[in-house]
Amino acid sequence: MKKAPVGHKYVPSLEDLRKSHPDLKALFFDMDGTLFDTEKYHETALLMFGSEYSIKAPPGIGSLYDLMVGKADHLLFEIIRYWDGFPKDWSVRDFVTYKNNLVLEVLSKTTAENYFPLRTKELLHAARREKIFLGLITSSEKVVTKRLLEITGLATFFDLVLTRDDCPFHKPDPWPYLEATKRSGAKPSEIVIFEDSPVGLEAATAAGAHVIKVEWFPPPHVKTS
Repeated sequence: MKKAPVGHKYVPSLEDLRKSHPDLKALFFDMDGTLFDTEKYHETALLMFGSEYSIKAPPGIGSLYDLMVGKADHLLFEIIRYWDGFPKDWSVRDFVTYKNNLVLEVLSKTTAENYFPLRTKELLHAARREKIFLGLITSSEKVVTKRLLEITGLATFFDLVLTRDDCPFHKPDPWPYLEATKRSGAKPSEIVIFEDSPVGLEAATAAGAHVIKVEWFPPPHVKTS
């Protein structure tokens, strides 16, 4: 029987995690909306893209954040490619490249402290000191992931980084977390996964590990129209 995700409104300390999971050997983190409060920057990038091309969402879409959160860019492309104003000759690669360039542009204008909380840093460093395996499992592309890790000083911090480009199947498929489990050498019962989105939580839960639903970043709600 799969364990239901446990919700956390604050970043736990390693001591807190040890109390609930005494056999802990590995921690896996999703990136956007979990390790980093970056979903809002992806949303800003999409709004910039929409403004530049005068793209109009269909009625009833509501919050762009709710539409995009947790979705890999190729899935988002399949939704918005049909909206009025979207460049008809663009491939998914055109869209992903353009959007990622905008995300990196937005991130270059802020500081890591705005999206990388001190308490998360403390948890990561405590886990490293105790030689707990650390994995970053994200649906973002390698170029954005690599840049974010460089900016935050985590370029060589994780034992494993799996991006969308590294996986044949993507969340909500459990493949990324099953692969991370295999590479970590830990049993599912010895792993805690942090996730925030419905698709991520579905993938993490299906992998059989302990899952913590991240609720420590308030979601923005910017309308698409």
